[in-house]
Amino acid sequence: MALVLRPELDEERQAAVLTRYRQVIERHGGAVEEPNVWGKRRLAYEINDQQEGIYVFVPFTAESTANAELDRLLRIDENVLRHLVVIRPRPNPPKPTPMPEAGPRTDGVRSGPVPAGERQSPGLPVRRSEIQAAQAAQAQEAEPATETTEPTPESTEPTSESIEPATESTVAAPAPAEPEAAQEPAEE
Repeated sequence: MALVLRPELDEERQAAVLTRYRQVIERHGGAVEEPNVWGKRRLAYEINDQQEGIYVFVPFTAESTANAELDRLLRIDENVLRHLVVIRPRPNPPKPTPMPEAGPRTDGVRSGPVPAGERQSPGLPVRRSEIQAAQAAQAQEAEPATETTEPTPESTEPTSESIEPATESTVAAPAPAEPEAAQEPAEE
């Protein structure tokens, strides 16, 4: 929590203001660390006809109900020119638990919520197997082709092993020529 207090507050009154908000935080199950008092600083612009303010930073941990109560009280306190409650992320956020796989459905719709990583667009259900199949297809397209479709010169030239000796069974006799139709139909 960052506070800008009135510049005319002496140290005792500053301590009284900080004690009041420490009690609010502790009442809501929070814990307050040692406040970091930066002292009197010039403001970037006037606030309530004040050109200076006392900057105080108070790190604390509490439930969200304490934030709402602090905000309410800080707005009506005349000794506080400005305030800001900042929510810091936890040092080690808990890892999300994996969602159990839904059983197969016959209507093509996945039961239960779809994890965010699997959504293509809002409102369209997608199965994990469909994503894996699409990724496999993309991987195959990206791989260079290892087989050549053009015949190599070695495979088109006959070798001595591939030529069989000519025998009567393998040599075909030429087909007899068909006689030309020299006869014309008779006229009557």
